Amino acid sequence: MGDQIVEAIVTHENISKSAAKRRAVELLRQVGIPNAEQRVDDYPHQFSGGMRQRAMIAMALSCNPDILIADEPTTALDVTIQAQILELIDRLKDDFDSAVILITHDLGVVADVADEVVVMYAGRVVERGGKRDIFYDPQHPYTWGLLGSIPRLDRPKPKKLHSISGMPPSLINLPRGCKFRPRCPHAFEKCQEEPGLDQRVEERGHLDRCWLSVEDKRRLRERTIVGEAVA
Repeated sequence: MGDQIVEAIVTHENISKSAAKRRAVELLRQVGIPNAEQRVDDYPHQFSGGMRQRAMIAMALSCNPDILIADEPTTALDVTIQAQILELIDRLKDDFDSAVILITHDLGVVADVADEVVVMYAGRVVERGGKRDIFYDPQHPYTWGLLGSIPRLDRPKPKKLHSISGMPPSLINLPRGCKFRPRCPHAFEKCQEEPGLDQRVEERGHLDRCWLSVEDKRRLRERTIVGEAVA
């Protein structure tokens, strides 16, 4: 495990392997791996899933990046370990003075850790805004679908969870106009033209890529997010 971290350090810095190994040990210690001096020579299969994730974070931080990109860092981990990894990333962000781009499908994680949220569909940003804007005043039908698929404890139990109909498009043969149009229950004629990512609401910095009026969005989205039929 340590060899991989050492390789990352010596590739980017003019430093000896012995010095790089000392730094690798310190990094493993910082991410919470006990007995780092011994564990640095272990193989990945000797670590649990959570510990392997910690080692990956140590490797990512080995060259003091300005931005840490964490792509699904909690996938396949149980909720207790997920919480530990997210807490670790949050602490290391401040310790290393780094920004974090967190890529995830877990909106519970987004609600817990994000400051700004970008919702993407078919390789395009369809909505962007502060966390409160996205969760309390979502403006794009795809965002509604994501939020509507989450069980809610504060609302009556629906007969079934909402799902987004259809399949994601091929990225080499994208539909004309709005890329979400073939799956959107609210599509209309103007959706044949691709909308820009523009500010359509009062909140500064809250952008979306949808032709529906703000009034129509606020009226229609409740049916999706609450879990009622949208077809």
